[in-house]
Amino acid sequence: MADKTVALGASDLFDLVTISSNFHVQSSSTEPYSTEAVALTSGGDLACSSTHDAGNNYSASYKYCGSDLDTDAGALLTAFGAVRDSKLITGLDISFPGPGEQPELTVTGHDHGVNTHDSGTNPPNTFDVSAIVPDSIGTGVPALIANTNADAEQVSGSLSFAVNHIDVESNSGHWVGESVTCRCDMTLDFVGVATLTAGDWLQILTASSDGNEEIDTSSVTAHQYIDAS
Repeated sequence: MADKTVALGASDLFDLVTISSNFHVQSSSTEPYSTEAVALTSGGDLACSSTHDAGNNYSASYKYCGSDLDTDAGALLTAFGAVRDSKLITGLDISFPGPGEQPELTVTGHDHGVNTHDSGTNPPNTFDVSAIVPDSIGTGVPALIANTNADAEQVSGSLSFAVNHIDVESNSGHWVGESVTCRCDMTLDFVGVATLTAGDWLQILTASSDGNEEIDTSSVTAHQYIDAS
């Protein structure tokens, strides 16, 4: 029996490849959601049910093969939270896996089955997060926070951007949505114990580890908030 014809390949759900050919989609997913309302009889059996507030959650992961991530990402960073390809972006994770490794981006968002978000009519707030992503990133791990200890070196890191998106439903379906409180969470791993300068980062926490059979290491977490544009 011959093999069946099944599609192979990931979908560019957020049109990043149209921003720059340096983005290459690795995987993608579409997950439907809805809310079920149920009424039970006096004996606890199902009397009737209905569904509402239906839509889809989306996720797509990309690798970056260029030399200036901040510039190539363009409006993904300067207008984070905007509607792209009919999907409202609510999350962006940027991972720097290690020296010589390409950055990896995962974008998440959603739409609504009725009255989906519109990029032209009363669009939700957007946030310019581009200042947090250093210029001229190619491969490797960029300096996401100032470290003054020359005996400590970054070996991996990540930035995670998220907005608090609030949707309200009416009898006609999705009625209004707004985005507030954009936050970026940073994680960094060092060989050695870093000495850090806070800048705009808040609640910098450094955990260190040492032993008699390994080089000393440290891990850093911090976050900051970005105002609406």
